Amino acid sequence: MLKPIALGLSSLLGVGLAGIYQGPPGPPGEEPPPPPKKKAAGDELRKSYNLLRKVRADGGGVRTEERIKDWTDRATELYRQAVKATEDGDRRRGREIGVAAHDLARAVDHARNAARLDRPDPDLPPPPASAGPEDVGERTRRDLFRAYERIRSAPEYGPEADAKFYLDGARDLYNAARRDMEAGREERAGELARAAEAMTHVPEHLSHATVDDPDDGPAGKEFDPEPKKKGDPKKKAGPRDEFAPAPDARGERTLPPPLP
Repeated sequence: MLKPIALGLSSLLGVGLAGIYQGPPGPPGEEPPPPPKKKAAGDELRKSYNLLRKVRADGGGVRTEERIKDWTDRATELYRQAVKATEDGDRRRGREIGVAAHDLARAVDHARNAARLDRPDPDLPPPPASAGPEDVGERTRRDLFRAYERIRSAPEYGPEADAKFYLDGARDLYNAARRDMEAGREERAGELARAAEAMTHVPEHLSHATVDDPDDGPAGKEFDPEPKKKGDPKKKAGPRDEFAPAPDARGERTLPPPLP
């Protein structure tokens, strides 16, 4: 009888000491680690609302669904081409086509999200305007400028890259995003702007896939996924703030112009 009681007392004593003993102090002058940051109030509410809208919403119109299906089929075919090129030993070409397939799939994903956000949900009340710390409008403006610069400065690609098809699609997505932004549909505009930017990368990588690189070596040689560039070094992409919209004379954030 005494043994169980002794064990119980030892357990309680251990718990008590653990609560009192906090471990050795850190070096003199060192600040204690800060407590974990609490998430901003309303953040989970906003995220839950956004996700519920996506999973509850119907798809877009017939034309939107047809275009999304066409882009999905194209991304799937590009993926198959990338697999075949890699299996045949042309790893550089396989990588470029694979990246193009991934970029097109990203465009599809954003376009599908935008289609699902197109219709309001009367049975799902939106959270308060102050819920969530993210400034959706600022992010969307930045993404619009990024897509605008990508489309406007796109170089001439060869016909095998099907550049006109993809750049026309990116231009349509961008203009639709801009119209949504002007109408106050910031979330949908952001999805369309990101879809437009993603699609501009497709002809770029397809064009790279058609260029022979003598440094690739014989088939089967281990491929460096990031080979060194030759010739004049390209200008490195600037920070994300490079695409931040500049304020106008009244201090308000502007939008990039529409694309013809």
